[in-house]
Amino acid sequence: MQPSRFISSIILLAALLAGPAWAQQRMRLGDNAALRYWAASAQMQDSTPGDEQAKELGLILDGTTPYEDAKYKDLIEKNRPALETMARGTKLPNCDWGVEYRLGSDAPVDYVRKALALGRLNILYAFHLSITGDKDGAVSALAAGLRFSQDVANDGTLFATVAAKNLLVAHLRAAVGLVRVAQLSTPQKLVLQKAVARLGPDGLDWQGAVKRELAIPLGLDASASAAIAKVVPAYVAVLTDASGLPRLEQMRASAPPPLPDVIPDPRRVLAEKQDLENRLRLTPPLLQ
Repeated sequence: MQPSRFISSIILLAALLAGPAWAQQRMRLGDNAALRYWAASAQMQDSTPGDEQAKELGLILDGTTPYEDAKYKDLIEKNRPALETMARGTKLPNCDWGVEYRLGSDAPVDYVRKALALGRLNILYAFHLSITGDKDGAVSALAAGLRFSQDVANDGTLFATVAAKNLLVAHLRAAVGLVRVAQLSTPQKLVLQKAVARLGPDGLDWQGAVKRELAIPLGLDASASAAIAKVVPAYVAVLTDASGLPRLEQMRASAPPPLPDVIPDPRRVLAEKQDLENRLRLTPPLLQ
């Protein structure tokens, strides 16, 4: 065989062998919801409210102030493409944010802040759709928002998990409010009921978040490394059985520096976890 033909054959064989692997890799990347969420974040416009608007928005999300469409409809319409991109992302099976936790405190987590803004806009979007008569759209937006909120915590630390919890709670409140005031049909209520049921009884992987939080490189000495190795299983256990909380608090308080300041307060984490579980348990009857 001539050298040129031999080389051509090798190149063709390599391409044939690499083809399926490359196609499979592209398929995996295409199935990653986080890529859609990143795109949606890039599409957001004027999503950072001023101080007064932020205060009012917080009250709306808390359910203590009524939503006024005249104030927010322009903002919502500007961000409709971003919210539609986000909703498409929730149809995908996997979400991998690709955070490099080996970078320690320098690991980029700005996606969480962007996700909070996007999730809050989504609730306003649902209110807007309901007021303008599109109840099916409002229900779909809230169902997508619940899935998105859960995805925010995927493979994240406690920072991402608490942010996801807050978004979930806001969406759950919005769903209950929509059922109460919008006179939804039985099929529309069923969409919300199924979206809540898919979250499961816990909603989020708090144990995994704690493990990732305490695995972030901190440049600890041998003594601190040995101490945190004992703290991690105790912390994870407390999230299932709170009876070990006093012992865990004592371990945290007596750990060598800088661990007492680095290890998250387990009482606060447990309270956040239990609050979400309570809301997930109490919400389904309110969606009937």
